[in-house]
Amino acid sequence: MKSLSLLILSLSFGGAEAARLKDIASLRGARDNQLLGYGIVIGLAGTGDKSSELTENSLTFALKGMGIDFKNQKSETKNVAAVVVSATLPPFIKNGSHLDVTVSSIGSATSLNGGNLLATALRGPDGIVYAMAQGKIVTQKRSDNSNKVGGQTVVTAMVPQGGILEKEVSLDFAAQKEIRYQLHQPDFTTAARVSARINDELGGKFATPSDAATIDVIIPYSFEGTPVDLVARIEGVEVEADRKAKIVLNQRTGTVVLGENVHIAPVVLAQGNLKIEVKEATPAKAGAEDAGSQATTKNKAVIALQPGPSIAEVASSLNEMGATADDLVTLIQALKASGALTAEVELQ
Repeated sequence: MKSLSLLILSLSFGGAEAARLKDIASLRGARDNQLLGYGIVIGLAGTGDKSSELTENSLTFALKGMGIDFKNQKSETKNVAAVVVSATLPPFIKNGSHLDVTVSSIGSATSLNGGNLLATALRGPDGIVYAMAQGKIVTQKRSDNSNKVGGQTVVTAMVPQGGILEKEVSLDFAAQKEIRYQLHQPDFTTAARVSARINDELGGKFATPSDAATIDVIIPYSFEGTPVDLVARIEGVEVEADRKAKIVLNQRTGTVVLGENVHIAPVVLAQGNLKIEVKEATPAKAGAEDAGSQATTKNKAVIALQPGPSIAEVASSLNEMGATADDLVTLIQALKASGALTAEVELQ
């Protein structure tokens, strides 16, 4: 049976912690876009695709574009590999900007190390070419469990700054009459707090939460034509983001990640040779006892806890009593099923 080795990370700090608006929300329209293309890598040392009709046809087509025609002669592909090329297009970047490019083999190539990516068109979801990519392949290192270099990911590689933006994503930000913030984690309470903090900062009713994830901000007259100044002013506003009670359990590693406001109601729970008791404290004992105590009764290990203990206290007590990771997971699931634990439980 696997022993219980716990790493308990509690997100309860006794009070909510404020975060900047720019860290919990993003502007509508100011988003990344994914680009994708098909290309070929040349210059490989015999590690390319073997007997691939797709790669052969691609190479022939590329050479024809350079004015070279094999005239029905078979082209050699052992030094060539067919690849999918991808890149992320950040918001607001302009023509001529460089992008990092990822290259992944889709054929039988055993290594892309030492190769060069031929000019490849990168398209957006709308089918329009936004960038061109080419350049020297750089293979990525990977590490083993001892954090030492254990080899290379030789069929997935990078072309650092190998993409050049040819077409900008159209967004006339200066002409905006209204901006919209979208919360990374939708929550009605947080949306209401963000709206109130923005209005406090601007001194008027300019921000309105339209749902749990969206806050609309009307651009004040003093910021007309200069919404950048408005964003710069309000994106640093600090907001106490509300968090729901949540527990994340990793049974394999024995890791417990606790969200805020995770507590247990009065309950008695028995599992195997373990027993948990959460009960109301009597007035005579309320100031005389610690938050919890342990005992052994009739061959059963008993954990006695005062009302409102956190899962961290329960987990620590179980750990001291030699419980297994499976015991912890089973007990938390039982507490959740009984209604004594009012928190979302996620198993990994």
